[in-house]
Amino acid sequence: MTDSQGFWSYVHSDDDADTGRIVHLAHDIVAQYEMLTNEHIELFLDRDGIAWGNDWEDRIEGSLATVAFFIPVLTPRYFASPVCRNELNTFARRATDLGVQELLLPILYMEIPGLEDETPTDELVALVRRFQWVDWRSLRFDDRSSPEYRKAVAALAARLVQANRAAETESATDAVILRAEQSDEEDGVLELMATFEEAVPKLTETTNAIGEAIVEVNDVFTSANAELSQPSSNGFAKRLLVVRKLSLDLAAPASRISELGDDFAQQLHDVDLGIRAIIARAPDEPESRAEFCAFFQSIRGMVAAAEEGMGALQSMVDAAAPLEKLSREIRPPVRDMRRGLTLMIEGLDVMQAWIVSIDSSEVVCIEG
Repeated sequence: MTDSQGFWSYVHSDDDADTGRIVHLAHDIVAQYEMLTNEHIELFLDRDGIAWGNDWEDRIEGSLATVAFFIPVLTPRYFASPVCRNELNTFARRATDLGVQELLLPILYMEIPGLEDETPTDELVALVRRFQWVDWRSLRFDDRSSPEYRKAVAALAARLVQANRAAETESATDAVILRAEQSDEEDGVLELMATFEEAVPKLTETTNAIGEAIVEVNDVFTSANAELSQPSSNGFAKRLLVVRKLSLDLAAPASRISELGDDFAQQLHDVDLGIRAIIARAPDEPESRAEFCAFFQSIRGMVAAAEEGMGALQSMVDAAAPLEKLSREIRPPVRDMRRGLTLMIEGLDVMQAWIVSIDSSEVVCIEG
């Protein structure tokens, strides 16, 4: 018997905050599914366990009949994670193309700003609204052994079983055939690059704005360190005044870094789709090797610049950590910077995956 595959998409820090309940829920659902069907499910829930990105897409694309479900566990941090956003959007597109939308079953684990709005500003929140999610907001507090929790898990597993039976119908097969027939009509490399060129300016603008905010933060820290190094600042009261002024001066740029982190996460997703499509297309069009190689070189430069910027912001967050012990007032701006940094680091993981894909492609470029 061929194993089915279940994909559990979540933010690890959310699971840590809830003492492992998100992962426990995944295993409970799988256990119920297997009991109902007598079929084994290979559960993928740890990004360290398989290569995500193109590899996990290939698992879905190559044998959709063995995919039992894709369950995103929705929290505010989920929509702030570039990796999670990519996973959700990619599977949503695959499921829609292949006529098996029922296999995508979001779990509403916490309140999500904008989810109940008729026109959410976040396009991925709007996408989720098109799927019928399961409300787990109150159940997340129930004991796993409680009747309410167990009944809800059983009902969710039964719904997945029903969705898989529907996915096995002829209509799903027809959708696969239709999609294969349409593959010959895909845009060429020039069209793909044109689409990328339309999406990338916003990301570039956001990245530049992040760089400007980092420079402003650096200037504020430099000024504060200069004051703290003065002999007159040896007293605790004087140092406290300097730290309080530092927190006020940091407030605006730190807040911008946090907001820009959100923009970066959303815009990166759109750019990522285009870049991965171009990388995948490159081996099939050897006559355009020069254009592809130039494109790949620009991607390497973009990733290198992002790595440098992330390193600078990380250094500032690390430098501010000791000051948090001196005054509560500096904690909000440092928290904003740390939040923005977290979003950007996750985005950097997405960007570094481009380099891995480029290096593993069959296109040979002679650097320099």
